[in-house]
Amino acid sequence: MAALGFDALWPMGVWQISDGARSISKLVSDDLEGSPYSVPVYKFSRELGGKSGFQSLVSRAHKAGLLVIVDFVSNHMALDSPWIEKHPDFFIRSNPHVRKQPTSDYFLHKSGKVIAFGRDPYFPPWHDTSQLDYTSKALRRHMIELLKWISRYADGVRCDMAMLVLRDNIRQQWYPFASGDEFNERMPDEFWGEAIAEVKAQRPDFKFIAEAYWDKEQQLRELGFDLTYEKKLYDGLVARDAGRVSERLSIDLTALRSSLSFIENHDEPRAAAVFSTASNLASAALILASPCSALIHEGQLEGKREKLPVQRVKPLTNEAPDQQLRAGYEQLLEVTAQQVFRAADFVTFDAGAFGVIAFIRKDTKRVVAYIGQVADAWHRFNSTALNVAGVARACGAIGPVQLTNLLESRSITVRPNNGEYRIELRELGVGEGVRFCLLEALSI
Repeated sequence: MAALGFDALWPMGVWQISDGARSISKLVSDDLEGSPYSVPVYKFSRELGGKSGFQSLVSRAHKAGLLVIVDFVSNHMALDSPWIEKHPDFFIRSNPHVRKQPTSDYFLHKSGKVIAFGRDPYFPPWHDTSQLDYTSKALRRHMIELLKWISRYADGVRCDMAMLVLRDNIRQQWYPFASGDEFNERMPDEFWGEAIAEVKAQRPDFKFIAEAYWDKEQQLRELGFDLTYEKKLYDGLVARDAGRVSERLSIDLTALRSSLSFIENHDEPRAAAVFSTASNLASAALILASPCSALIHEGQLEGKREKLPVQRVKPLTNEAPDQQLRAGYEQLLEVTAQQVFRAADFVTFDAGAFGVIAFIRKDTKRVVAYIGQVADAWHRFNSTALNVAGVARACGAIGPVQLTNLLESRSITVRPNNGEYRIELRELGVGEGVRFCLLEALSI
């Protein structure tokens, strides 16, 4: 994996899965093994070798130059977490003075406490979880100490549904009837700001990644997150909407560099089931060549199409790997691991064709560009006249410019005509059906 250009691993399910969650999942299907997001206590999974097994993994990863990121499930614990008996004040309990009490939102714990199920306000409750109450000062302190403990073993955390812990959501979802003064006294500040500051004071290089939606990404970055999910770029690519993709690539460069983009993850359909092979590679090339960090899901390179629920360990189908797709990904990963794609300047330009997205990455040594057909169009991508004047200007050309296809190692010389540099990408070896090109420009 390190040789392919990856710099971090995020293994899901490193924490012990709740027995209660496992039992509940068996009601759905006998081959489900419980959700890794239903954590009773933060102990390393026995099935994966416990703490010593995890430390061995981290040691091997570090020798290969890879960081190891683990899940931190901030919003909830398992419904059978021992925390409920030991620390009932850590959880949202029935309280009609601050919130309506739909019975479907709560369960009766064996301790006699009526506890809320964990939930996202836009979806039904997760019935294998119990909702944490971040108005509890004791809980906030406990979770900060837990994050400090995790930072001793891992290199970062991917914070599940991080926006659910923001004050605005807690106020609206769990304390709508409370007065403003009452709520502010119970939760005066954002948890994430305090937690991230304390953990990074102890370990500055520890990474915080936020699974984030609802336009909360900027707020979470301001609270200290290193990376936040970039869902809108994904949605634009899935919709084949070049306008939406262009809009997302036009946000502040600092925000782009703090974004984690993807075309597949465990919550979304498999990329191979959503995109054609050509669009799959074009979309992957776009996120890999952009200033965003990129998340590549297990099975994505091989073209797996079966979407696995997080409770299922073994796929239902035995899918043969798509070797052609994997070869394309391997080539992409190798090329975009080059330094110019990692930290260079970024600017979009108009290539003059419908549905085409184009941008430049430039550092002190090189100028490279991505040109991709995002939206479906009537023209053939490789035989449409494209204007690459933006690339020529970026490398300082006023006369001829040499363009090299970074994936095919084919070069051509293009001369200006009335200020435009027109090419057809088939001249650079881009084949029929291919929907993108990565090229390098050199003034000659």
